[in-house]
Amino acid sequence: MTPLYGEITIGLLTSIENNSKQRLLYQNATVMCEPFGIMTLEKMALNGASPQECRAAIETYYKSHPHDKQFAREHLYTQQSYHYETISEGCVLYANGPESYSEMLLRQGLALIDPKFNNSEWNGKLKRAQQGAQIQKTGLHDTQIRKFCIKEEK
Repeated sequence: MTPLYGEITIGLLTSIENNSKQRLLYQNATVMCEPFGIMTLEKMALNGASPQECRAAIETYYKSHPHDKQFAREHLYTQQSYHYETISEGCVLYANGPESYSEMLLRQGLALIDPKFNNSEWNGKLKRAQQGAQIQKTGLHDTQIRKFCIKEEK
């Protein structure tokens, strides 16, 4: 079990591929940082339940919300140092004080909690961030993305 505030390292953000992938530099080694515990829109587009409809719904959403497509570039800054920690489920990037980048994406409606994710230290924080977006109908919560991209368990 990983403690909520375990060993946190400082890395230099060197590149932002998209909302789902960033690269950090730590002691001259590149660290790929993918938000933990969540499925970003970019990941959904690759693994959607109905791939063509999923990609089309996400593309339509991003065309009408271009700032959301650039969310990482508008909220994270290359050549700036960030606290981060790696856990088995991914990378915890502290992008806004104690708030993780995963929580920021959930709160903006640009991701959903991965149904396979279960980490007692983080479950509550991620659920609160996602519920806020659901209540406000922010991001994907006001679209058909969930219907086309998520395989609902029966």
